[in-house]
Amino acid sequence: MLCSFLITGEASITRATANSVFLSTYTVKLFPLVWLTSVPLNFLIVSFYNLFLPKLGCIRMLVLSICLAFCINLFSAFYLTSFSFLPFLLYLWKDIFIILMFQQLWSVIHATINIDRAKYLYGIFFGMGGLGSVVGSLVPGFLAVRLGSEKLLLITLPFYLLICLCYCLALQKREQIAFRQDISSLSSDSTDILGGIKLIHHSTFLKFILFIVVAMQLTSTLMDFQFCTLLEKEFAVQDLRTQFLGRFFGIVNMINVFLQFIGSFVLLRLIGLRATHLFVPILLGLNTLGFLIWPTFRMMGYAFGTIKCLDYSIFGIIKEMLYIPLKVEEKFKAKAIIDVFAYRTSKAFASIVILLLQMIPWIPLTMLISWGVVSIFVLWVFSILLLFKFYEREVERQHLNWPQSLPV
Repeated sequence: MLCSFLITGEASITRATANSVFLSTYTVKLFPLVWLTSVPLNFLIVSFYNLFLPKLGCIRMLVLSICLAFCINLFSAFYLTSFSFLPFLLYLWKDIFIILMFQQLWSVIHATINIDRAKYLYGIFFGMGGLGSVVGSLVPGFLAVRLGSEKLLLITLPFYLLICLCYCLALQKREQIAFRQDISSLSSDSTDILGGIKLIHHSTFLKFILFIVVAMQLTSTLMDFQFCTLLEKEFAVQDLRTQFLGRFFGIVNMINVFLQFIGSFVLLRLIGLRATHLFVPILLGLNTLGFLIWPTFRMMGYAFGTIKCLDYSIFGIIKEMLYIPLKVEEKFKAKAIIDVFAYRTSKAFASIVILLLQMIPWIPLTMLISWGVVSIFVLWVFSILLLFKFYEREVERQHLNWPQSLPV
C-alpha cells in the first residue's frame, strides 16, 4: 500500500510538469509524434525488463528503475528548458515509468493474494494509490506558480528512495505468507519478450485482456488529445496551466479514492465482476455522446476526467483481478507485454488515428475522434461478453490449485 501511495504521488508531480512544459515547447500538434516515438522506447524497456528480471531479481530490477528515474528528474529540474529535446524525453519517460513501477509491484501482489481476498484487498491497494495521487497533485496545484514548473521535479526525489525501502520490506513480509506462489522460478528463456508474446498468442483469454487494455488506453489517449487541444486555448500561460492541471487531477484523484475504497467494492458486491466490466465502456460511451451534443471545454473536461477516474480505479481493479487465475509466468512476462508495452503503445495507434482523421478537413477533428471513440466502446462491450467464457475456465483451474483460505 505504501509503494502504491508513493508511486502515484511521484507521478502526479511529474505528470503535471511534463504535460505543461511539453505544451509550452511543442504545442498540442506534436502529441501524435511523441506517442509514435513511444513505440520503440516501450519495446526497448520491456525487452530489458524481461531479459534482466530473472538475472537481477525483483529488488535489483526495481532499484535499477528507480536510479534511472532519479537521474532523469534531477537533471530535468535544472535543464528542462535548456535543451529542446528534454521536454520530449521527459514526457515519454513519465508515462512509461509509472506503468513499469506498477508492473513490478502488481506481479508480486498477484503471486501472493488469492482471488477471494483480492475482492476487497485490491480496492484498498488502489485506494492508497489514489491517496498518493491526491497528495502529489497538491504540489503542482499550489506551488507551480511560486517555484516554477521545472523545480517541482526536485520534490519527487525523496519519493524514489522511499519506494525502494517499502518494496524491500514488502518482499521480506511476503516470505511469511504460507500460500504464496514461487516468484523465483522464472527462467531466462521464459522471460524474454518473444516468450511473453508467445504466451499471449497461445491464450485466447490473454488476447481478450490485451484488447480491453488497448481499448481503454486508445480511447483515453484520443480524449486526452481533445482535452489538450481545448486546454491549450483556455490557458496560454505555462505555470497557470500547470496549476490548473494539478488542481484538475487533484479532483480526479479524490474521486479515484472514493471509487477505489468504496465504489469498486460496492459495484463488485452488487452486480459482480462481469457487469462491472460492462459498466465501464457503457458509461464512457454515454459521456462521449454527451460531448458530441455539447462540444464545450467543460463537457470535454468532464468526459476526460471520468475516463481518468475509471482508468485508475474501477477499471484498474477489475482488470487486475483477471490476472489472478493465471500461471506465475503469465503474471510476470505476459502481463509485462500487456500492461507496459501494449498499454503505452496504444498511444501510437491513437496517433495514427488522429493523423488519418486530419486528412478529412471538412469535418471538425474533435467530432471525428468522438465518433471513433464511440465505435471502440461498442467493440469493447462485445469483447467482454466473450472474455468471461474463458475467465470462468481459468477460475475453475485456479480453485483447484490454490486454497481459498489459510488453514486454521
